[in-house]
Amino acid sequence: MRDVVLLTADSVRRDFVDAMPFVADHEVLTGVTAGHYTRPSLAALQSSRLRASVQSRVVGPTIAEAFSEAGYTTIGLVPTAQADPAFGFDSGFDHYDNYMSGSGNAASNRRSSLREYLGSFDIVRQVYRRVYPMEANMDDLPEDEAVIEEAIERFEDADGPRFLWVHQMESHRPYGTGDDAIPPKIDRKAEASGGRHWFGSSEVTDAEREVITSAYRDALGRVDDRIERLLTEIDSEDPIFAFAADHGDEFGEEEYYYHQGYRRRVPETVIRVPVVLDGIETQGDRLSLLDVGPTLAAGAGIDAPDAWQGTDLTETTTEEAVTVAPWHETATVAWQDFERKLVARDADVSMTEGGEEVAVDRTEVSDEVERQLQDLGYADAG
Repeated sequence: MRDVVLLTADSVRRDFVDAMPFVADHEVLTGVTAGHYTRPSLAALQSSRLRASVQSRVVGPTIAEAFSEAGYTTIGLVPTAQADPAFGFDSGFDHYDNYMSGSGNAASNRRSSLREYLGSFDIVRQVYRRVYPMEANMDDLPEDEAVIEEAIERFEDADGPRFLWVHQMESHRPYGTGDDAIPPKIDRKAEASGGRHWFGSSEVTDAEREVITSAYRDALGRVDDRIERLLTEIDSEDPIFAFAADHGDEFGEEEYYYHQGYRRRVPETVIRVPVVLDGIETQGDRLSLLDVGPTLAAGAGIDAPDAWQGTDLTETTTEEAVTVAPWHETATVAWQDFERKLVARDADVSMTEGGEEVAVDRTEVSDEVERQLQDLGYADAG
């Protein structure tokens, strides 16, 4: 049975994949995310079910569970509070780490309603970001290089066949640390774009936009180098290699910058991402990220769970995709057939599955997880 290596990275736009020469040297498909920021998107990818995006949490059976049941050793290294075990991301993994200390304390699974309420105001967000710039908050995470090194070591020590999932975070704004990162003043201005700015002009100049996109491209290049390193250094004969991003980012195309979950935005720059499925012969050049699980299972010769909704791209093509952008009790929903797109903004969203109705809602998390989400820019994370 073939090893499977799934590598994901934060905030990689489909139209910027040329900044990743190793990835771009493969056949790059156009993927549509099932969510508009990390948690609903990766939850849906791992679950191969739209329900996971609606609920912003993993819903089994997961990709890891399917491969574990087939006899694989499963390893997940995902350095972000968005993929905390509190949201089910550890399901099916023999070893899973999201590098967030104290995040699994069920006794403290309660929310600060006041902080959540205050976080909905632009002025509170902007004060918070002036005191705690994004670069400082990203310091809580391990360096991607260290995560890649651990991934190589754990992969080499594990019994085969092996399923490995590694996520890289340093392509998330501010796109690096120190001199590599966007200067905090420009970062704050960009974050406030599209809304009222309480500390001066929020208009990002052409020169400032160039600073942002240049830092972004450089960050993507470093992510690309680490992907190549991992695939070069692991000892595996003919592994299946998959790459996908959880979402993209905005760079002022519609006045907004970055991916800000509370805005529930679904422009193509956010929901269209590059996807690689190397070692699998697939049909077509486009897909929903719900299709990753069934296609990896088919490539590895294992059975896909009946509950999965994604398409097996070894058998047929994907003709349409749905993105749910949830935030608390409402969501924006986008349907597209890759040529046309219909969007319902800020709607009450629910769905019926197996006779059970599920709806967009807040997720109970520990105070520690909430703090970590806030540090990543999700001040009123739901």
